[in-house]
Amino acid sequence: MFLEYLALFFMFMLVCAFVCAIICIPIMIANARGICGTQKTIIVILSWLGIFFGITWFAALILSLASHGDCSCSCGSRLDDLEKLAKLYKSKVISKTEYDKMKAKLLKDK
Repeated sequence: MFLEYLALFFMFMLVCAFVCAIICIPIMIANARGICGTQKTIIVILSWLGIFFGITWFAALILSLASHGDCSCSCGSRLDDLEKLAKLYKSKVISKTEYDKMKAKLLKDK
């Protein structure tokens, strides 16, 4: 009796692991393609909602395959660069024209 329950428990754990692996496929594709930010959040939510509503998993899969991501220029790093640039200008390391040129270039690159 105990061995039957133990076997049933391990089968349940195996099914759960398999479902989690399947659910994570769109998320892994999104990571590999460099998708980040809001698009990645949507893909993660749709993937996990696929447990309850299977169609959302397919939507996440299609979105992860159709989207192209570029996490190389995130808002956080751009903000850090602007802060460093402002510190350089305030400490008189760079001139006003150099500051304006570099600031315009940082704000133009998205």
